[in-house]
Amino acid sequence: MKILNIVKYYDPCQGGMESVVKNIVEGIVAISNEADFTVYSNNHLRNFSKETKQFNRITVVKEATPFYLKSQPLNLRYPSLKKLIKDHDVIHHHYPFPTMELTLLRYLKKMGDKKFIITWHANIKNSRWSWIGNVYNPMIEKLLERADAIVVTSPQLFEASDILRKYKHKVTVIPLSFDPKYSLAESKKYPENRVFKLLFVGKLRKYKGVEYLLKAIETLKVNLTVVGNGEEHSNLEELVNGLNIKDKVCFIDNASDEKLAEVYRSSDLFILPSINEAEAFGVVQLEAMANGLPVINTSLDSGVPFVSLHNYSGITVEPKNAEALQLAIEKIITDKPLYELFSSNALERVKLFSREKMSEAYLSLYK
Repeated sequence: MKILNIVKYYDPCQGGMESVVKNIVEGIVAISNEADFTVYSNNHLRNFSKETKQFNRITVVKEATPFYLKSQPLNLRYPSLKKLIKDHDVIHHHYPFPTMELTLLRYLKKMGDKKFIITWHANIKNSRWSWIGNVYNPMIEKLLERADAIVVTSPQLFEASDILRKYKHKVTVIPLSFDPKYSLAESKKYPENRVFKLLFVGKLRKYKGVEYLLKAIETLKVNLTVVGNGEEHSNLEELVNGLNIKDKVCFIDNASDEKLAEVYRSSDLFILPSINEAEAFGVVQLEAMANGLPVINTSLDSGVPFVSLHNYSGITVEPKNAEALQLAIEKIITDKPLYELFSSNALERVKLFSREKMSEAYLSLYK
């Protein structure tokens, strides 16, 4: 069985969707000999020629990608796609990916009886791309009509989607997973006699809400590490200077896997302050929980509060509310029994999101 996964970018580009596809293909290869994979994506670095790499029953094809608009590749042609569709048994597309979806529409008839799966990673209605909905959604509906199966990553993602309701009979829930390199740690002990170490990991984009986190810690005696890069980096550094909190905020760009693992281990509390449903799941929450970190997240109509549960493995607050974030941080860092309970519960909760569970679910769907 030959499976084609189509995704906007792929490893070593760091991001939620990239890590999902990496865990699917590597996870299935690790547990079964029944499938060979091709991953087709853009190059996340400007490149004028196609790149192809092969390893361990996985072929990665990165199309020439000369232009970008913010985080979006401006490719309008995917010349390798026609042959890739012909050569594979199952076509698995990861939504949203507008330029590719436009291309896929042209090839619907060429799919013939190929099985077509869409993993629906996010609802765009409350994101910065909502303005294209009137044009984009009718195009997506044609792809959903053709799809043999639609995967959502949480029940909340389906419930919050207007467009998916009519396709309920095709929808299945397969939660995401964390990379097994983050093997389960022991629960955290309350840090005595030192400053609490807070952590954010993710792309530095507006929807991540890091500005509210910075405002929340202005008067708190904590240290914050921000791991990631993106178009908001300079704005966030200016805000740090303006709030006069430079002594308690550390930015880390382009962290290696080893460095990121070290930062997770040395931190005490993870915060994902995202402000809209462009944050569809938050895999970084799983990575933090696998390291025993309690999590503060936001009450979005997405999978975010499904991952770390309110008053179980952390606290969920309303988005765009620095005061609520501050109160949640204070509550956790001043209550030793609560902190250690959240840490223990985080390790229990994250067991439901193993790569093996996700891989087995996708392999069953492919078959």
